[in-house]
Amino acid sequence: MGLAVISAILKYYLNSNTMAFYMQYKFILIISSILLLSACTNPDQNDEPMDEVAAARLLHQATMGPTLSEIRYAQDLSAEQWIDEQIALEPNYHINYLVKSTDAENFSYINRIDAWWKATLRSDDQLRQRVAFALSEILVVSDSNSSLSSKPEGMVTYYDLLIKHAFGNFRDLLEDVTLSPIMGTYLSHLGNEKADEELNIRPDENYAREVMQLFTIGLEELNLDGTPELDEQGNTIATYDQTQIEGFARVFTGWTFADSESFTRKSYDYINPMDAFEDYHSEKEKILLNDVVIPERYGPEDSLKIALDNLFDHDNVGPFISKQLIQRLITSNPTGSYVERVASVFNNNGKGVRGDLAAVVKAIYLDDEARNDSSVLVYRGKIKEPLLKKVHFWRSLDARSIEDYYKTWNTFDNYGQAAMRSNSVFNFFSPDYQPSALRDDDLVAPELQIANDATLIATINDLFYYLVWSTAEGTNSISSTRIYVYIQTDMDYLNSNGIDALLDLYNVLYFAGNLSEETREALLDLDDYFDSDDNRYRVSYLLYMIAISPEFNLQY
Repeated sequence: MGLAVISAILKYYLNSNTMAFYMQYKFILIISSILLLSACTNPDQNDEPMDEVAAARLLHQATMGPTLSEIRYAQDLSAEQWIDEQIALEPNYHINYLVKSTDAENFSYINRIDAWWKATLRSDDQLRQRVAFALSEILVVSDSNSSLSSKPEGMVTYYDLLIKHAFGNFRDLLEDVTLSPIMGTYLSHLGNEKADEELNIRPDENYAREVMQLFTIGLEELNLDGTPELDEQGNTIATYDQTQIEGFARVFTGWTFADSESFTRKSYDYINPMDAFEDYHSEKEKILLNDVVIPERYGPEDSLKIALDNLFDHDNVGPFISKQLIQRLITSNPTGSYVERVASVFNNNGKGVRGDLAAVVKAIYLDDEARNDSSVLVYRGKIKEPLLKKVHFWRSLDARSIEDYYKTWNTFDNYGQAAMRSNSVFNFFSPDYQPSALRDDDLVAPELQIANDATLIATINDLFYYLVWSTAEGTNSISSTRIYVYIQTDMDYLNSNGIDALLDLYNVLYFAGNLSEETREALLDLDDYFDSDDNRYRVSYLLYMIAISPEFNLQY
């Protein structure tokens, strides 16, 4: 029977218009990413109670992967009400889930991963968790190939900074990120000293570059809609040069671990914000952006405040950060008008406040391009991040182990992603990544940068492992350490209501109402291979085929 099932799945992908399977799976995702919008709907629907499809679509965008109960709850609310409720929830910090392994004296890397899974799967503040995950891919730190792999408590604390400030003010977030000993270690401004020509010491420029290039303003002057500003010759305009790099590098001198006995006798506190030692801070003049100059003999705290204000007040920050958040949350290819509307809220939340991330997030989700079909031809949606596909199934199917521990050592190998495990500060993928198949249309698909042959096959295999081989209902002997998904509820629903009703339910839960007739027929054909009373195999293979279907892999 197993070969027949695999044959049916292969036949569907090899013979359909959705291209091929396995090695051509990347092209399925590319084709899925080029869906056009049509027909404008009522722009006032954000004030109206959502139906199940509208609720599902919002929660696909605004959670780490919705459960059916969450969708059903949201149906009684308008989109704005649901967002307001989520913003009002208390933060669910990951540090609360950090526990040591049995008989261990210290926290380890796998404890950090376990805490991330527990908080991600179980938290009610799903919008905050989703925004924090997006911020973790903008304000990047990583314990991959770095000394931070041995600092799990510090890494969790850094992630909790993103949780804390997800609906706060970007200026406060920028300061906490800058003074984080984890960021200070990762981008080497912790222990950064003022220049000493005799000892051949120069201020480290690493964080100075990245805080501008990646965390705030980018490389080019931008218009409010996120497009590059051009000079009279039609060339882009650089936001900074070596002068500003050196100026900011001087700002970030004299900072080291909190409560250190001295600058050279360090406390190695990876939890609390860094402290400054004035003797090691550069008192030289510091030239910043927009001709702002910090005069000589300014101390570290004053210099830091002026420098962060200078970054925060730059005109680029609104469009630069807003566009990336839209890309991570809603669509890879927002129109300039969408970016401009959100960036305008970043600049002024309506009450004269700049950098209000709660207002920005709300503007992103309630925008016409996020909630409604548009009357203009734009490209909708985004390829789902591989890790979020796994999270969605694990949330909807209550994945867990008997010992209540999530040991996922190889997530990066299988999915090309793991929380705070990118290979560099440039994240897992670039927001501007453009596959060759999309260049003629000038479209980007950032997530496809990690969709190589190795990760695609590994992702498919891992999904098969959990959705088919690791269903608790499919084994007679539950291992206490193995993570299982639980599908009894789906089996009972299939038994009581039939295959068509189950597919209707899955259309809401996994496709947000976008299940095509072609894929539905393929799922029905697959179901025909099983005996009518073999509900465990029927459900498992349906879930697996859903996982590799084009419509599931695209967030609409």
